[in-house]
Amino acid sequence: MNQYAVVLPLLVVLLIGIWEVGRIVEVQQLLTNAVREGGRQASTGVKTTSEVKDAVVRYLQVNGITSVSASDVTVTHITSSARSDPTAANQLDQFRVTVTIPFSSVRWVILNQITSASTLSASADWYSMRDIPITVNASIPLQ
Repeated sequence: MNQYAVVLPLLVVLLIGIWEVGRIVEVQQLLTNAVREGGRQASTGVKTTSEVKDAVVRYLQVNGITSVSASDVTVTHITSSARSDPTAANQLDQFRVTVTIPFSSVRWVILNQITSASTLSASADWYSMRDIPITVNASIPLQ
């Protein structure tokens, strides 16, 4: 019986640590997927900066990260800071979508000693695939 009294606290601490690290990995993966989705939206050239931010926030909220807001998301036009909106981008302009959230808002364990992570962040770089307008003749030639 004494053996269990010695091993049980160590086992509980180990399990809580594994649980916390698992949560960090899960949230980091969700952040990465969210900014990837935001980058995909930005690359179309038809979504504004606020729509891209909303897409990232919506992705995270659907997946259970409800503490994120549009102010946690940044969309940066790397090629030219003068054209900050994806709708004004030229084809192949580079964008970076970043989201940063405090880890305290998504952690499951309230013990600060388990991990020293204070924020979680992810970013994705994308190129604008905005189409060059073309004209298509829709009439069928008659012979």
